Amino acid sequence: MENWKRSARYLWLCNFIIVAAMTMILPFLPLYLEELGVTNEKSLSIWTGAIFSAAFLSGAIMAPIWGIFADKYGQKANLIRAGIGMGILTFSMAFATGPWMLLGLRFSMGFFSGFITVSFSYLSRITPKEQTGSALGFLQTGGISGGIVGPLFGGALSDWFGFRPVFAVTGISILITLLLVIYAIPKDQPMLSEKEKQGTFKDVLTNKHLIILFIAAFLLQAAMLSTNSMMTIFVKTFVSNKENLALLAGFAASILGIAIIIGSPYLGKLGDRIGHVKLLPVVMVASGILFLPQLWTDNIYELYVWRFMQGLLLGGVWPAIQTLIHKKTPPDIQGRAFGVTSSVRFLGNLTGPLIGGWISGSYVTAYVFGFAGILLMAGGLLVKVGLKE
Repeated sequence: MENWKRSARYLWLCNFIIVAAMTMILPFLPLYLEELGVTNEKSLSIWTGAIFSAAFLSGAIMAPIWGIFADKYGQKANLIRAGIGMGILTFSMAFATGPWMLLGLRFSMGFFSGFITVSFSYLSRITPKEQTGSALGFLQTGGISGGIVGPLFGGALSDWFGFRPVFAVTGISILITLLLVIYAIPKDQPMLSEKEKQGTFKDVLTNKHLIILFIAAFLLQAAMLSTNSMMTIFVKTFVSNKENLALLAGFAASILGIAIIIGSPYLGKLGDRIGHVKLLPVVMVASGILFLPQLWTDNIYELYVWRFMQGLLLGGVWPAIQTLIHKKTPPDIQGRAFGVTSSVRFLGNLTGPLIGGWISGSYVTAYVFGFAGILLMAGGLLVKVGLKE
């Protein structure tokens, strides 16, 4: 019992460091692209969306393969390979000479990514089922806490020292995290030991409940990444002080995370008590509705208020999805199921910024928030109609 609690605390710290490191670049990526020669506003939106999405395309391709790897070797080995690849390639981005090189490095990084999803899979394996929701809710706060610190720290560092040193700090931070994984996280047992017990991807993809949860995961990621990737461009449309643009946009991302940290543990426990099947559609639809007021926002402080309110509910969405996937997946296909989960998350992360960039470049950046709201509401309704206890 104590072992899973100790592992949860270490994984919380790992996720905090990883997400803080990765989100350092969010506030200034469009500004870095301008430094690399992308100056046209429409091109800037499209390049921003493409570079955000590049790692997710390659990640979606590789995730099922890493799921098989996890079934055979365990999720600790999966965490280590993800950290090594992500750290080295992120560090290399400090030396990008143009947008195409940055795009190529982001695409390459996707082949090794997936640390956060793997950590959820690892913890769900070793946690008693009756406490899975609260455990995953707790783990989510680690990543969200990192997501608060990262944009603020990255925005400040980029203002003080320039953009390139932030990529170097990011890569080094991810590599340092590997020490925690190697020395503090116990090795988990592979799920499969006998060939005749192995499940297949067909078993995963013919499970109706899993398909609905995969779609919900996809819609969640597409909604969140479409708005996050365009946040700096959106904030730029109504703030007068452009010198602190990266910091202001970073705080818009961070305020959401603060609220998720507050709401996530309570919603995780509530889901364990009343059932995550009942909780998930409610928080998805309500979160989608709270995207809509942001569409008409033209004041930075009003934006902060709406994002804080939305974060209180969003804290319950991802732990509920992960808990339900774990509960509805037979043991012999756990690794494959979480591999597909990673793939659909990556596809959502890929699709969101691309569509967000297209909407921003072709119409008005604010419309991205309407698009995101519709996705979350549709996902909530799908779960309500198609998923049963």
